[in-house]
Amino acid sequence: MRHRGASPARRGAVAVVSAVVAVGVSGARAGANTVLSAVDQAAPAVEVGQWTAPFEEGGASTPRCVPDPTDVKGFVVCKPVAQAAAVLPDGRVFYYNALEGQENASGPSAFSLSPSSRNSQARVLDLRSGTPRWTVPSPERGAVRNPNVRPGHQSLDYPPGAAGVPGRPGDGFVGSTAGALGVPPHEPTSSPDYGSRWDGDMFCADLMTLPDGRVLIAGGTGWYNEPAVAERNRGDAADIGLVELEGLRITNIFDPATNGFTAGGHMKYGRWYPSLTELPDGRALVVSGVTKLVKSTQLSQVRRTETYDPVTNRWAENYVGPESENSLPLVARTVLAPNGKVFYAGVGQMWGTFGQAIDEALFALQQYFDPATKKWEIAGVAPVGARDSAFVVPLTLKAPYDTMTLLTFGGTLGPPPGSYVALPISTLTTLRADGTVSDAMTGNLNHSRWFASGVLLPDGTVMAVAGADKNEVINPGIEIPVRTPEIYNPETGRWTDVADHSRDRTYHNSALLLPDMRVLLGGHSPLGANYGGANKDQGRPFASNDKDPSFEVYSPPYLFRGPRPSISHAPAGLAWGSTFTVTTPQADDIESVRLLRLPAPQHVQDSRQRALDLPFTRAGGDRLTVTAPPTGIAAPPGHYYLVVNKRTPDGPVPSVARIVKVGAAADDAEAFQPYPDNPPAPQGGDATPDPDTSDQTFQLADASRGRRTNGTTRRTTADGPAQLPDHRVLGPGRFDPAGGRLARPRSSGGGEAPSGRRVVERLQDRRDPGQRAQIRLRRDR
Repeated sequence: MRHRGASPARRGAVAVVSAVVAVGVSGARAGANTVLSAVDQAAPAVEVGQWTAPFEEGGASTPRCVPDPTDVKGFVVCKPVAQAAAVLPDGRVFYYNALEGQENASGPSAFSLSPSSRNSQARVLDLRSGTPRWTVPSPERGAVRNPNVRPGHQSLDYPPGAAGVPGRPGDGFVGSTAGALGVPPHEPTSSPDYGSRWDGDMFCADLMTLPDGRVLIAGGTGWYNEPAVAERNRGDAADIGLVELEGLRITNIFDPATNGFTAGGHMKYGRWYPSLTELPDGRALVVSGVTKLVKSTQLSQVRRTETYDPVTNRWAENYVGPESENSLPLVARTVLAPNGKVFYAGVGQMWGTFGQAIDEALFALQQYFDPATKKWEIAGVAPVGARDSAFVVPLTLKAPYDTMTLLTFGGTLGPPPGSYVALPISTLTTLRADGTVSDAMTGNLNHSRWFASGVLLPDGTVMAVAGADKNEVINPGIEIPVRTPEIYNPETGRWTDVADHSRDRTYHNSALLLPDMRVLLGGHSPLGANYGGANKDQGRPFASNDKDPSFEVYSPPYLFRGPRPSISHAPAGLAWGSTFTVTTPQADDIESVRLLRLPAPQHVQDSRQRALDLPFTRAGGDRLTVTAPPTGIAAPPGHYYLVVNKRTPDGPVPSVARIVKVGAAADDAEAFQPYPDNPPAPQGGDATPDPDTSDQTFQLADASRGRRTNGTTRRTTADGPAQLPDHRVLGPGRFDPAGGRLARPRSSGGGEAPSGRRVVERLQDRRDPGQRAQIRLRRDR
C-alpha cells in the first residue's frame, strides 16, 4: 500500500479492511496465549538458545522488602525492578523502578496508590566480570523535585488547577482551543506541597542516551490525592481521597562518570508518558505526555513539542502556528526517518487521558514532524489503524541509508475503548528519503502479546520477548503471561519460537542487547489485581501480581554456531563519511560489519534502536577497510556497538562489541571493549523463589520488637535471625534494625553466600505445580 497519491478515503478504507482481516487471523490463533511453555526444552541451544537462572540484587539471601523507619510507620522499601534501562558507554546497565511503593498500598488504587507511591530507586548493574554487581547512584532516586510545588501550597488553594480546568495553549485540546479564543492562560494543575519523597518520580518519564554518554530522563510522575481527606503520609489511619498523577516538567541527567544525577533544564509542559527522539545534531525532541491524568479536562495530551540542547542544558518550545500542534497517544512510537524528520508510526499507549482523548481518531494517522519548520505533516493511515502497546523497531539499515523499514508487532487494536485481547499482528512500514511511506503485512507472531519487548540483534533478526495475552491496564491480575520468546527473520518474514524464560514479565518489563550480544531481560511490576491493592495473585494460569526485581540473560542461537570472531583493533571515534580500519583474525570469513546504537528501553518503547550495515573491503591479512555512515540522519551522534559477523553454514556469528562514538570527529585511540572475547553467560547470582504471596501485606515495621502479620511473628535483632514473609530466615548482620534498610555497600555482589560449596537446587514454582522446575544456585552452609 503506497500512501503517496492515495486519497484519504481510500487510505481509511484500506486500514479498516486490514484491521478486519487481522482480527480474523488473530481469532484463529488465540489459543496460543494459554500456553506458557511452548518450546521443547530438550531442543538444542543452537536452535532455541539458552537462558541463565534468574538473579537479583543481593541474591536470595537478602529479603526483597525491609522496613523503612525513615518513612510512614508500617511502610517498607523493596528492591527496584528494571522497567526502564539503558546501556552505558562503559558497558554497564543503568535502570530504575516502576510503581515504587505500590507494595504499601492499603486498599483500592483509587484511594491508596498515590499516597503509597514514592520516587523510583535507580541502580547500575555491572555484568562485565561475569558476576552480577550493583551500584547505587547518588542521589538514589534522582535529583529533581516537581518545580511547580510551592512551600505550604495545598491543592484546593488554587481551585482551577485542582479541577483540571485547561489553562494554556499546548496543554491539551481544550487548552489550545481556549488560547485561540483569547482566554487568559493559567496553570493547569495545583501541585500540593506533600513532601519530597513522591513528587519527583522518574517513573513514566522517557530516557535516551545523549551524544556524550549521559542519560537524559525527561518528564515523570508527581503523586498526590486530590482531594486528600485522610492520608497515612500525614499520620492518619487510612488513605481517603482520589488518586492523581501529574506530569512533571523535570529533567534528570545520569552521568556514568560520577554514578550520579544532576538536574537538567525544566520543560515548559509537564509530561507523563512522553516520547524522546534523537535528532541528527544531537539534540532531543520530546512529544506527547499529559500534564494531569485523572481529573484533567484537557481532553487530550500535550500538543506541542520541545527540543533539548545538551550544550546549553535548555529546552525550547517548538511553535510557529497551529501546524506545530498535534495530538498523539502517550509514549508515542517515534523514530528519526531517512528524510531527517521524526516519524510517528500510529502506535502508542492508547489509554490516556483517563481512557480517551476527544481527538483520538487522529492516533491512527502516520505523521512526520519537521524540526526545521516545526510543523507536522500527515503521511497516511497506519496499516491496521491505531495500535496500543505494540513494539516498533527499525530493521537493519543498508547503505546508502535512504530507506528504513519499521517492524511493528503485537499489542491491541484501536484507541479507547479499543480491543482487550492481544493480537499477533506484525506489519512492515517502509520510510524513504523522499518522504513516501508504504505499509505491508508480514508473518504473524506465534503468540499474541501485549506489552512485549523487542530487541534488534546483530544478525539482523528481531527478538520479541515477554508480555501478556491481554491489556493488563483494563483489569490487572487476570492476564496470562507469555514466557516463550520468538525471533523474526526479515528474509523469510516468519517468527520462530525459542527457549522459554522462567519468570513472568508482563507489565513494566525491559529487554536490551548487552555488549557481548546476549539479551538482558528484567522487570515485572504489575498493577494491583483488579485495582484492589498490591500482591493479590489470582492463581495460575494468571500472572504473578508481585514485583520481580530479578534478571535473566539469554544467549541467542548464534552463540552456539561455533567459535566467535574477535576484533583486535578498532578506532574509538568514527567521523561521518570517513573510512577506518578494523582488524580481526577472522577477516577472510567476515560477512558483515555493523553498528548498533546503545539501547535504552522503557514502557516497551525503544524505537531509537538502530543497526547499520557498514560497507567494507578486505585490505589483506587481518585488515578490513570500513566506511562510516554519511550523516547524523543515518547515524545520530553518540555511542554504538561495533560488531563483526563471521559467516558459518548455520548463519552468522557475532563478535563481542567494541563501543565507539559516532559523530563529526574521528578518534584514533583504541575503542573500548567492555567484555572479554567469547565470555560465558553471567554466573554467581541467584534470586528469591517466586512463591504465591497473595494477600501478603509485607508490613515489617517495628521488626525489632516483633509484629504479627497474617498470623506470623517476625523478629529482627542486631544479632539474631528474623522470619520473613516467604518463611525464609534472615541471618545476623544482613539487616540494620536501626536504619531499617538493607546493609549493603555502595557496590554489592550478586548475592552469593560467603562460604560453602555451590550446589544446584531445583525449586518447584508453588503457584503452578505443573510448570517445569526452576533452577537456582545456592551455597551449602
